[in-house]
Amino acid sequence: MATLGIGMLGYGSIGKLHALAYRAIPGIYPSLPPYAMAAVCTASPATAEAARRDGGFAKAYSSIADLIADPEVGLVDVVLPNAAHKEAIIAALAAGKHVYCEKPLALDGAEAREIAAAAAASTAKLGMTFNYRFVPAIARARKLVEAGALGEIYGYHCEYLHGGYQDASRPLTWRMRKESSGGGAIVDLGSHAIDLVRFLLGEFSEVLAETKTYIKHRPVSKGSTELGEVTVDDAAWIQARMVSGAIGSIIVSRFATGSADDLRIRIEGSKGALRFDLMDANWLYYYDATRPPADAGWTRLETISNFAGTSTPPGRAILGWDRTHAENQYQFLKTILEGGKPSPGLADGIANHLVVDALYASAKASIWTKVGAV
Repeated sequence: MATLGIGMLGYGSIGKLHALAYRAIPGIYPSLPPYAMAAVCTASPATAEAARRDGGFAKAYSSIADLIADPEVGLVDVVLPNAAHKEAIIAALAAGKHVYCEKPLALDGAEAREIAAAAAASTAKLGMTFNYRFVPAIARARKLVEAGALGEIYGYHCEYLHGGYQDASRPLTWRMRKESSGGGAIVDLGSHAIDLVRFLLGEFSEVLAETKTYIKHRPVSKGSTELGEVTVDDAAWIQARMVSGAIGSIIVSRFATGSADDLRIRIEGSKGALRFDLMDANWLYYYDATRPPADAGWTRLETISNFAGTSTPPGRAILGWDRTHAENQYQFLKTILEGGKPSPGLADGIANHLVVDALYASAKASIWTKVGAV
């Protein structure tokens, strides 16, 4: 096809964010070859038409198969509930369509490996949404770690905290059912924390986890007196050993009273330390332990919107959440339109699932559990 056509499966809040990013990218990177918002698919013709108008798509579908079969669709963006990922991704790959998948890749590691087999038989590329890799402060942190500025990595502490699930009247959704989500806070928030740790510090070796479900039954719909069972975790406490020898901890919770979107990480090494807070995302904090005691202290490094090769917004602009998604999507589009290997890609999606699988196995058995190899 002369112009790459994007087809989106699903149009919830994240789908709307992806569509917003696709529309913004040509202004940020005008040198990127053109692409088109070809089609969107939702559960009914009425909602699909509304999504078409809202997202600026050319066509609307209420059948996943019909969107994938559309000859003007060359890239399928999967923003469906987690349980629907595998079937849609495999169908798209079989049709030779590139896939961009919102995390997680599937329900679990077994499904992820099925997707890997389909990808191996296809010429299409698969990219993943792990947008926090594209926060400039995180990119700066990785460069410092890779340059040896922290020396031997002793340990790390990471947490991703949300509030909002404390209200017992909040109705049951697919995110609260294991069969449709694959897990709770570990999947919803932990997958981002796991990828962030992997991106900065390498692979996980073994993990120990404890989970908690605070509200075990919820209304099946808004205002209903009928209750359904919550079958996923609301929070988890994790210890981890890395292949490098570093030891760390991760906390994830959807019951963190007072939290908004609190993703934090601190890394300590023999020569220095780093800390980052998503709610203070324009800065990376660095401690240089090689400086004399009289000069010791944390240095605030300005990172803001320092993306290479952008037209707008300027590097001095403050960072927004949508900008990290736009960068993630741009980098994947670039591999399709100009060549290259997606990063984050299929291997990152699989590795994430293998850590999650080990965490749930550990929580069930209350023992340290090895993380499988990709």
